[in-house]
Amino acid sequence: MPLRSALINLAITFALLLAVVVAGMIMRARQEQAVPAKKIAVAGVPGITGPDEGGVPKPKTDQFEILPSPVLVETSANEGDTLRVRHGMDEFVFVLYYVDALETNMDHPSRVSEQGRWFQTSEKAVVELGQAAAAYVTKLLKENHFNVLTRWERVPNTARYYAIVKVQQPQGPVYLADLLIRHGYARVGSLMTELPDDSRDQAGYLDELRRLDEKARLARAGIWERSSMALPSPR
Repeated sequence: MPLRSALINLAITFALLLAVVVAGMIMRARQEQAVPAKKIAVAGVPGITGPDEGGVPKPKTDQFEILPSPVLVETSANEGDTLRVRHGMDEFVFVLYYVDALETNMDHPSRVSEQGRWFQTSEKAVVELGQAAAAYVTKLLKENHFNVLTRWERVPNTARYYAIVKVQQPQGPVYLADLLIRHGYARVGSLMTELPDDSRDQAGYLDELRRLDEKARLARAGIWERSSMALPSPR
């Protein structure tokens, strides 16, 4: 092969190798500069979601934050006191302070059994009235304006947050906890908090809930209709 042809071939080979190397460097640089995908904040599922799921946890605040005009997200995981809510582009699951609503299924049989003993009724009645409670809350929040007040206090080992829910009624805003107790869909719980913009302290509000609970029992409202608990003797 003439020297000139050999030099030309060598130059072409070198140019091809150089092009491959440059292309590889460009592709590597693009990969290093790629922006990582942003995780969308999605609410956890009650009783299923672990502590690190459901997006980046919100930090707890000292003061209550009001979420105006939230939207209830209808899901089979909702219960009387456990609500999936959309606010802006995010979704959260909130659990009410002060009350423990009836279970809606047998996913947690020990809870259902304990509630049955408390109300002195069957597990079947607990689940049936739990489903009625969830349906009542869904209808209530779809037909009435409501606000969520939260300090982003997390329910242990879940991606849920405790909250207070106020529902607009003809007489004015009413706590959803009050309505659940009045209808016999929940019992008074032990987890309390201060009530923002309310003259009652925790003990005073707790006493009022207990009075509402007694009225519901006397009226045989909700789960109390299925209860074998004896009514107090008339005075």
